[in-house]
Amino acid sequence: MKNRYRIEIFDEIRSNDLTIYSETAVDKDYLIDIVFSNLRNFQGNVSAYVFDNKIKKKTTFLSLPFETINKINSKAIDAAELMGLKS
Repeated sequence: MKNRYRIEIFDEIRSNDLTIYSETAVDKDYLIDIVFSNLRNFQGNVSAYVFDNKIKKKTTFLSLPFETINKINSKAIDAAELMGLKS
């Protein structure tokens, strides 16, 4: 089934929502990878879930608190400055 799984990533600012569709199942590890690769786009508490369109049910959920997001984003900025990617 095409676009069977819908991945929703969102934060407290609803304009930053991200939706990704997948034909293959999404487990917790893959969901974490997707969230962390898109983390710089979000502020505040971040939540993500996988919705199975065939059985009409949420299958996986992830929630990251505000403190974790800030810590990870600040480390990414520091690394970018060290590599000369950001001034």
